[in-house]
Amino acid sequence: MGQQCSLFSSVQELGEVLDEIQAAKASGLPKDLSGICGFDGFIDTFIELENPDSMESFGPKVAEAAGIATSFTARHQGDRFGGNGPLFASALHAFFHQEVAITYIGALGEEEVLPVFREALEDKMKRMITLAEPAHSDCLEFRDGKVMLSDLRTCAEIHWDRLLERMNPEDLDAELRQCNFVGAVNWGKLVNVGSIWEGISKSLAKLGRTPKEVPFFMDLAEFEQRPLDDQKALVELVSTITKECDTILSFNLKEAWQMAAVFGADFKGKKAPAEIAELASYLFEQIDVDRIVIHPNDGAACASQNGAVYVPGPFCQKPLISTGAGDTFGAGVMAARLLGLSDAAIIVCGACASGYYVRTGKFPTVGQILDLAEQWKTDSLPERL
Repeated sequence: MGQQCSLFSSVQELGEVLDEIQAAKASGLPKDLSGICGFDGFIDTFIELENPDSMESFGPKVAEAAGIATSFTARHQGDRFGGNGPLFASALHAFFHQEVAITYIGALGEEEVLPVFREALEDKMKRMITLAEPAHSDCLEFRDGKVMLSDLRTCAEIHWDRLLERMNPEDLDAELRQCNFVGAVNWGKLVNVGSIWEGISKSLAKLGRTPKEVPFFMDLAEFEQRPLDDQKALVELVSTITKECDTILSFNLKEAWQMAAVFGADFKGKKAPAEIAELASYLFEQIDVDRIVIHPNDGAACASQNGAVYVPGPFCQKPLISTGAGDTFGAGVMAARLLGLSDAAIIVCGACASGYYVRTGKFPTVGQILDLAEQWKTDSLPERL
């Protein structure tokens, strides 16, 4: 690995990083922030598997029953709003104590925003633009992960031309002239969303925004079903966006392995902190992007022109909820970037935001992230907060 690498092995080593976050909070969170988030929308049905309660034991039992039948006990937890974008936007809203104006664009209803999204988002978003009916996912939740069973038929309707049909171009230009950030998630399931990512970045340039002025956060969200040609085209798209914006490309560990394979590298199964930092650095060298972020369940890595860094995270053995943890991590990263924090502080914010969410089912403020970190430092962080 050509880059300099910093590995933090425990929360006790993160004192200066946590002090940096505390200082940013003490100096006052920025006011009058505004941005665009999108571009999906799901209705999620949550199902908690009781027996077996782990993916590790569930898989073999399903395989053994092939050609016959089997059944398992589970608890239905009900339906809620979902999609990476709505969860990301909600978490970002919470981080800044509601002092952020977010325009959410996504699949929230055919002609108008459905009640499930209005109830969840109306008091959090400045404006909501719907492009299509939401997709639907049944989320099978285990103590060691989740299985998403998704009906994605409406996802193909999320594209630039539809956005221009549903949003007055003058209104879109007005949003882009003043926006402080763009949060774009779930490229993996939105097969035509690249046209929106590209359309926004080109519009920023056309409107005269200063290059690198606008942070642009991207999360691909389980893209293994996308053809290899699409994945290679994505790399070119990210390069195009990077010319205009300050880009962050975020992966979970599995997605990072898959992206490395696009370039012919085999990192699969490599989970040690040094290996994850090396993977982040490798992807940064291959992709024209300002930051690469990788978030396994128990830590996070970031690579940029400043080098690579790995930090541990406040791992939760039995999460109260796991769906949305990655989006909350991403929101913590985006928020920390907007605060101008270092790479280490950016991923610590993401890891602690996710750690709070999986213990509570709620999106944290920056103060709650710091409170969690204090408990973590004293080895008194419980499984529930």
